[in-house]
Amino acid sequence: MSRVITLTTDFGTGDGYVASMKGVILGINPQATVVDISHSVEPQFIRQASFIIHTSWRYFPEGSIHIVVVDPGVGSHRRAVVLKTPSAYFVAPDNGTLSYVLHEVADVQGSHNRSAPDQATSRAVPEGCEAVSLTAKEYWRHPVSATFHGRDIFAPVAAHLSLDIPLTKFGEKVDSLTVFPIPVPFKDATGHTVGHIIHIDRFGNLVTNLRSRDIPQGGAAVEVKNQRIDNTGRYYSQGSGLMALIGSNDYLELSFRDGSAASILGAHVGDTIKLLNQPSR
Repeated sequence: MSRVITLTTDFGTGDGYVASMKGVILGINPQATVVDISHSVEPQFIRQASFIIHTSWRYFPEGSIHIVVVDPGVGSHRRAVVLKTPSAYFVAPDNGTLSYVLHEVADVQGSHNRSAPDQATSRAVPEGCEAVSLTAKEYWRHPVSATFHGRDIFAPVAAHLSLDIPLTKFGEKVDSLTVFPIPVPFKDATGHTVGHIIHIDRFGNLVTNLRSRDIPQGGAAVEVKNQRIDNTGRYYSQGSGLMALIGSNDYLELSFRDGSAASILGAHVGDTIKLLNQPSR
């Protein structure tokens, strides 16, 4: 049965980890279409994996199965889960990797902690979704390595799921999943909109949690790391030096033409960014 299964991991491509997962999937369902989203997530960087799958999954056919394995707790008592949404399945450790997906599917605007701490909490499975804990060992590969659940649990479960085995066969229903707080923009005492850098792509572009709807109609200057950016554009080569633009996923990005904004500014995920009400003229 033909079905799309995607892979997002921090495994890199220099070893055989990803190939092993693909081999397990194809051994169970030779007709599956396996697609790599990214294997360049920084090691153990759960937030990065969560953001990447959030920006990618909706472009795949309905019913696609997305495996996300960034799993510093592999071998511990952390749960392995499948989340079913109205249009996709997600197979992942229950460690926060599905935070952005849950936030998106629930259509939550929210009021999360402004400082965006790393402390994980639980969120109820959104209405219209289902989740199960992966406890049915007959759908695992054996023996199970304590250090490679991607190959021995997540890959075979996704492959069996692609053969239309009912979700409830894989384990017990769960009512909540682990999430980390997602920062949302807020107004400071002066009325300026404050956001955070939530992702840095491989080009050094700084992706913020500000969306096009947050930008005043008359425009705004951007302040980050004590730098003011008045140069805005619609695409990367339009300006010079530091500039701000709305990227392909509707997030405000800061870029540096022919260079890395992250390096130029010394910026990191979690740093704040401010929209100034009146751009310079």
